[in-house]
Amino acid sequence: MNAPAPLTATLPARLNWSDNGEPVATEFDDIYFSVDGGLAESKAVFLDGCGLPHAWQDRDMFVIAELGFGSGLNFLAAWDLWQTTKKPGQRLHFISVEAYPLSKQQLTRALDNFPALKPLANRLVAAWPGPVKGTHRLHFGSVALTLYHDHVVPALSAMDGRVHAWFLDGFSPAKNPDMWSDEVFAQLAKLSAPNARLATFTVAGQVRRGLEDVGFTVLKKPGFGRKRERLQAKLETARTNTKPPNLDIPVIIGGGIAGASIANGFIQRGITPILIEPHPELDTAASGNPTGLVMPKLDLQDRPEARFYNAAFLYAKALYHKHADILDTGVLHLAASDKEQKRFVKIYSNQALPEHEMQWVDSHDIRKYLGDNKEPNYGGLYFPGALVLSPKLTAQALCASATKIQARVGAISKTDDVWHILDTDAKTLAETTALFVCNGANIRGLWPADVRFTRGQICWSESVAPPKCAHILGNYALPFKDGLLLGATHTHAGGGEDNKIRLPDTAKIIQQYGDTINEKLIHNDWSARTSVRVTTRNTLPIAEQVEGGLFVLSGLGSRGLMLAPLLGEALVCEALGEPSPLDKNTQIRFEQSIKA
Repeated sequence: MNAPAPLTATLPARLNWSDNGEPVATEFDDIYFSVDGGLAESKAVFLDGCGLPHAWQDRDMFVIAELGFGSGLNFLAAWDLWQTTKKPGQRLHFISVEAYPLSKQQLTRALDNFPALKPLANRLVAAWPGPVKGTHRLHFGSVALTLYHDHVVPALSAMDGRVHAWFLDGFSPAKNPDMWSDEVFAQLAKLSAPNARLATFTVAGQVRRGLEDVGFTVLKKPGFGRKRERLQAKLETARTNTKPPNLDIPVIIGGGIAGASIANGFIQRGITPILIEPHPELDTAASGNPTGLVMPKLDLQDRPEARFYNAAFLYAKALYHKHADILDTGVLHLAASDKEQKRFVKIYSNQALPEHEMQWVDSHDIRKYLGDNKEPNYGGLYFPGALVLSPKLTAQALCASATKIQARVGAISKTDDVWHILDTDAKTLAETTALFVCNGANIRGLWPADVRFTRGQICWSESVAPPKCAHILGNYALPFKDGLLLGATHTHAGGGEDNKIRLPDTAKIIQQYGDTINEKLIHNDWSARTSVRVTTRNTLPIAEQVEGGLFVLSGLGSRGLMLAPLLGEALVCEALGEPSPLDKNTQIRFEQSIKA
């Protein structure tokens, strides 16, 4: 059996630059956009070629997919057109595949050629994930950009959505034949909505024949600039697709970070959900902790879940910078042994996250981060973008405009397509065709999840000096107000309500941290709190429609703040019939959480 491939950065985009500042891909000896006017070409070949904006006028949601994101010019041109022609309530999904994503610096330099698009380009560059493998969802108001940083065949195989318009903008067939293969054309037809349109700059015979063989009707049209001709196509034999569901007001059970993330997904689409939660401050379970940590979960192996974890961290970080109560940034994860240090060095060498997200710190440099009282034996990984935030205030902000019902749900039942939500006295609280269960450690009371429970106890004191930098060495140490927060234990819980504070656990946490910094910290003014985590047997989350109209988000373990935003977005998209921000391989792995 072959050893698993390491999770590394994407292949770099190697560029040469013309005297006019236009990028050329040295890998393929081809240009990114026309020297005769890149923006004009994008409009003529792709926007006009797919009948835009007319094609999206009568649709609540329109999906464009592109092969070859390159400099992002086609995306910006479509976004610019969308801004001036969309109707209230409409949403645009733009999906793009790129195996060699540009760096932020390259992207900025390339897009400087188009001053008319500068405001949009600045927003794209600010949100750009960089050379991180996997699937990335970026939000720009009514426009969602989904990037597949992968080669074209695996990207198309992993794509989940129905496409109304295709932009084929890879490098020329003669120089990059993988982008124009029969397997690619078959995937285009499979993913297309009825009467999907397609446009491309090339009229190569293999492209015309390949598109016709999978059902597209192909026409030659006058080309742009120095190109004599281009292609337009329409899929006449597309598969029959079901219509998007007619959605009632969605109902969410559970007001922690999972439920709040789902609520926010609906709110951003102009839909006001109902949120049912017994605690008015939304401080249930770990969401009631004074502080929480948002940082990457790293893996050496290139697996679907490893790519997902990186994408989830970047997505959560972007969302929290808009909505969260952020207390601190930057987290140092110290190695606790020689074995762990070697693993950290490998992770850093692979650079699955770029340098501005993950940096190596040698042991002799640790004091720069933690102060002179630290005597580390090993180095560690520093994550400049990791966050320390208030879970409660963040959850409140995410779902601020949701309709709240303060109650404890006792049971749910279904009649035809309608779910009935009942309180503990069997009184009806709400009814809906879209019910989201996110009630944490009480999940088994509503749905028979095969999950495990672990206790996580934390403690904090405002009379102990805060660390110079949030850090992890076995347990974590975070700044809290003017003091210090320590956590967390990880022990078996007998059930969902096993949340009593155990004084020996508090003493153990304090002693461990005190031993690390060579100080005695045992005194009487420590406060403590315990919450129960929910995990699955394979430790992957549950994020599924488990029955018609019943969605479950659970099993987030100790990573709820990092995982919930992207998983909440995925469930909202599934409920609304929008393209998923998760690739199919990740979804398959999550399904195994239920079957495990």
